[in-house]
Amino acid sequence: MATGKRPVTLGIFGGGDVSPELVCDSLNDQFAFGPEDGEGYFAPSEEYDLAVFLPAGGSVTSEGVHRVWEWAIRCELPYKVIWDETGNGHTVDVLGNVESAEDDITIVDNIGTALIEQLSKGENPMLLVISENETFDDATAEVAAAALRAEIPVHDLSRALLEITWRHLPDHTPPETPAVETEADGQMALAVVSDAPDVTLSAQEAATVTAAFTRAEELLHTIGTGLLDRIAETRESLIHGRSLLAPKPEKSVEDGHPKKTRVEIFDEKKNEWVPAGRGRPQKGVQKRRVPA
Repeated sequence: MATGKRPVTLGIFGGGDVSPELVCDSLNDQFAFGPEDGEGYFAPSEEYDLAVFLPAGGSVTSEGVHRVWEWAIRCELPYKVIWDETGNGHTVDVLGNVESAEDDITIVDNIGTALIEQLSKGENPMLLVISENETFDDATAEVAAAALRAEIPVHDLSRALLEITWRHLPDHTPPETPAVETEADGQMALAVVSDAPDVTLSAQEAATVTAAFTRAEELLHTIGTGLLDRIAETRESLIHGRSLLAPKPEKSVEDGHPKKTRVEIFDEKKNEWVPAGRGRPQKGVQKRRVPA
């Protein structure tokens, strides 16, 4: 049944830990979930329809994966589990809350491989990885590399959904680019294998195509390798750094338990934390919870 929402197939993998606040704030903002109710559940997203795949196993159901499971429960999202029949302290939770154990749990030998296969079959796939101190363990790096080879976007939840590219995986080799051929006039061209008929261009047409390629090459040279990728990352780091320098609220407790909390956002112009106010905070803004 069509809902009018954008379908997304979401997979999670990673051995790191991440705070519940970062998980909820980042994913609620990314997928447009509504405000929290009195029981701690979030209002449904009116923009996205998520199909979630979680790994279950002694070496893969990390603290961070369990945090994402908690978020899925609070969003009342149905999810499917990929299980290798091993377990740890968090695996029981992930396995025990599926809608149908028979339909929603798939037993496999290699969870990482099976996860990429499931994402490749889904609509608009996306892989969330969870790093530890901005580094990936070997298993997580392997799964991230497999996703990139399958042209599946990869984002690090621990770094507020930073997009992961091959430069973040120095021990893994990206796919080879097509071979380059040299034309008779010395121009470089990619080797193309096609069953389509040969095309003959007039001198004027060939000059037009050559000029277009030249302008494109000049633009790429101007932009520079990786420049655009680094702008968002650098801006995020600057905002985060400034937020850490802003005055922090004093923590208070009642009877040994934290008081009720509220959300604050970091105002770059004022260089201080301010109440979030009503409605959803602007996308990408730095957020935190403080005692109310």
